[in-house]
Amino acid sequence: MTLDERIQKDLLELYNGGDNQGEIQDAVILNGLIRAKSGQTSFATRALPGYYAGDRKAKTVIVMLNPGCDVDEANDNLTCDICKRSMKNAADIDKYHKWCVEYGHIDRNRKDNFDLKQAFFLHQWKDTGISLPKNLSANPKNDQTLLDAKEAVLTQKLQLELIPYASSSFSFFDKSKIHLVFPFVETMLNEIFSHERNYVIFCSRIFERVLKEYEKKHAGAIVFKGTCSQQLKGSKITGSCTKIQINYNNKSLDAIIANTFPHQALPNAYDLMEKYGAFCYKKYNS
Repeated sequence: MTLDERIQKDLLELYNGGDNQGEIQDAVILNGLIRAKSGQTSFATRALPGYYAGDRKAKTVIVMLNPGCDVDEANDNLTCDICKRSMKNAADIDKYHKWCVEYGHIDRNRKDNFDLKQAFFLHQWKDTGISLPKNLSANPKNDQTLLDAKEAVLTQKLQLELIPYASSSFSFFDKSKIHLVFPFVETMLNEIFSHERNYVIFCSRIFERVLKEYEKKHAGAIVFKGTCSQQLKGSKITGSCTKIQINYNNKSLDAIIANTFPHQALPNAYDLMEKYGAFCYKKYNS
């Protein structure tokens, strides 16, 4: 399924014909894939899915695992989220897309370290298509510089979520159910290859496990070229990344798995995140 087809299917199921709130069946099927809190499903089944944000034609694509949020909280917020996005109802796909594309502008006044670390990670990358502030540094003189960087990185790249349904954690998955993820991998690859890209970056070590399992079913689709590690100067953190080649629909591109990206010590350490990004950029081009 294409990204548009999958979004439309999910929203129609969530809207349930307008009679009452429904459930996203693909989210229901994924139950048990990852660990969940007692009384919760693995993923939110009655919440707006978070498939992407930014420019779908962007030169740079960053892929995350899924939106992080408590499942019960996500399920309870549907009406609030619909109002926030100015959607008529949960099936209002035009307003859904408008929110995803313009989210960086809408959210421009809120400082968020998760989004900012993407800006610092990409700060030394060339030809990303992202116009980061020229005065961006690890110790900015004012918050406006950070907010400008956040808005740029959210609007001028494409951020995809492999699984668009909220969960509180994605640190472990049941390997016996990993095949349930493969349709989402296909949708992700279809979207990535729908336009010319300069960079594709997967932001978790878990992608290596997922893509290796996917490659077992689709021989030659993913070629693993090697993993490199380096201690980040001024810290005890070892940065690691894995370079891969993706072959899809008779096309190929290089990509990188930024294994250390989710490290808990990095979100507030802008300098370290920039160093880690520079390390990954060097390995991407080697």
